[in-house]
Amino acid sequence: MEKDNRKYAVYSRKSKYTGKGESIGNQIELCKNYLTTKYNAKADEIVVYEDEGYTGANTKRPEFQKMIKDIRNKKIKTVICYRLDRISRNVLDFCNLKDELSDYNVAFISIREDFDTSTPMGSAMLLITSVFAQLERDTIAERIRDNMLELAKTGRWLGGTTPYGFKSQEVEKISVDGKKRKLFKLSPIKEEKEVVNLIFDKYIELKSLTKLETYFIKHDIKTRNDIYFSTTALRSILTNPVYAMADNDTLNYFIEREAEIFQEENFDGNNGLMVYNKTIQKTGKSKRIRDVSDWIVAVGKHKGFITGKKWVQIQNLIELNADKRYRKPNVNNALLSGIIYCSNCGSFMRPRTNSKIYEDGTRSFSYICELKDKSRCTKCNSKNIMGIEIDRKVIEIIKEITSSRGEIYKKIKDLSKGEFVKEKTNTDEIKTLQNTKTQNEKAISKLVQKIAVVDTEFVENLTDEIRKLKEANSKIDKTLADLQNTEYNQSIQIEYAKLVLNIFDTYFQTFDKLDLKTKRCLIKMIIDTIEIENENVYINLVGYCSNADSQRVLCQSDLHRK
Repeated sequence: MEKDNRKYAVYSRKSKYTGKGESIGNQIELCKNYLTTKYNAKADEIVVYEDEGYTGANTKRPEFQKMIKDIRNKKIKTVICYRLDRISRNVLDFCNLKDELSDYNVAFISIREDFDTSTPMGSAMLLITSVFAQLERDTIAERIRDNMLELAKTGRWLGGTTPYGFKSQEVEKISVDGKKRKLFKLSPIKEEKEVVNLIFDKYIELKSLTKLETYFIKHDIKTRNDIYFSTTALRSILTNPVYAMADNDTLNYFIEREAEIFQEENFDGNNGLMVYNKTIQKTGKSKRIRDVSDWIVAVGKHKGFITGKKWVQIQNLIELNADKRYRKPNVNNALLSGIIYCSNCGSFMRPRTNSKIYEDGTRSFSYICELKDKSRCTKCNSKNIMGIEIDRKVIEIIKEITSSRGEIYKKIKDLSKGEFVKEKTNTDEIKTLQNTKTQNEKAISKLVQKIAVVDTEFVENLTDEIRKLKEANSKIDKTLADLQNTEYNQSIQIEYAKLVLNIFDTYFQTFDKLDLKTKRCLIKMIIDTIEIENENVYINLVGYCSNADSQRVLCQSDLHRK
């Protein structure tokens, strides 16, 4: 059986800096003794993580996060702490950690509670803890849902980015638990409302999100952020219940889908819909739409734009199109997707397959301007680029750049030797400034001692001298920081240049034999962007590859196809 060379992690935490009771030092010693006695662990098999002065209310602690990172990197086999609440006071946080430990086959020990997951009893205790955690999750979810139902009574807008076509308007103040709270509703924006109505009408006419996108680009109709409507943005508007009237059609639609409906008797067509509990907030800004059966649908304070009949008709059409929709196969052999641009309008140029197939079975493709494609040539008329040909030309340039004979290779080699560093380093200047600062500190100390014995009339003069010396030292500190940072950055650049040079020698000399994914990654190391301008193709190199000739004309008209 293969030996487990992972280490034991001792974790200690204390909220305040004290030397009493369960101090950091005491926690660590107790944990080490436990590991030595029970597991015969040696000193070099134990790694310690200490967070002193951090609360257990959350896991935003530097050493704790470092430990988690080491667990994920498979460096830890057991986590031990003095007491369970040293890890977290939040049951949910602890159970999340438990799941993580389980995923990476890491045991957990708490000395005080005699909690050891490497034993059957310890595992059972962990399961019990998980049950209570799930109960807490369910209780929180139920509480949130109850709050949602209370909010549904008001039909109010809760804040955040308002849907296109609306603005948020304060209408009144209400009393909740004896406190006055503001109540907002959605109020229409005339110009945007007209666009929303056009979106719904045109979708019924065109029955396609792609055709709808093209229509809006052709007619230069943009969002409130002055960008063209994408198919995603258009679909979001078309499927948002906020635009629909709360009438009998929408009522039946949501009843059929088992949504929770509040105050059915108010679905009289006079107001629009408000939906709560619609999305799940994920990491960052990303959201996921819940199933309709989880929605809480209510009558809002605002007026709807679209009749229930039309809105339901469009939902059914979108669902039908979704069933029919299929994706065209991606152009898997395109190397430059994501870095090649149209200089005419600034849009990406996307690969699209052609009918021609070469003798080796490779299918021909072209790079076409995205705006030109979407607008059916009305907003941009740039020429298409023959994909395989330009990919081949770019590879030739890359091989030249990374060749030991090339100027850029020589430049990076010089960087790796540190030849960019000034002949005279900053060492002497740093030493001089540090000596000056030390002398100033001594002078300040002497002046402070004088204040205690001199007459009152001289105190002000001494204080002024102390202030000037302190200001001088502050300037010295700033200069020292800049100089030391420069030296540090120079050393980082040397190491980075060595790494780049090693990649050039290792990978680019056998570029043709690499898989497609690796080729794309390597190309992005060298090339920032590629611009297509009339008959010319320009390569813009990344910073460390740039020189006076940072833009190169690749080729002429033989790459263009109308």
